[in-house]
Amino acid sequence: MPLRTCLGCRKVADKASLMRFAEREGVLVLDMKGVVPGRGAYVCALECLKQLFKRKEAFSRALRKRVDLPDITVFAGAMTGGLNDKTGKG
Repeated sequence: MPLRTCLGCRKVADKASLMRFAEREGVLVLDMKGVVPGRGAYVCALECLKQLFKRKEAFSRALRKRVDLPDITVFAGAMTGGLNDKTGKG
């Protein structure tokens, strides 16, 4: 399994154990299935995501593209349950 680095805490982990974020039409989206084309940024936990939302430029820098951040609550539910179920169904 490929290794990826969490954008927030810099912990290296298996790609499958991290949540992938990508840019779609200028907005940050959670890519649960890993199918959104282009660069991805990986986050290991909700705490890291909260930390990154305070540093608004972090995702834009990682994705090498300007992205708007939606409200963090959009991702909170998926982050808590999504690490166990990456099918995108809940």
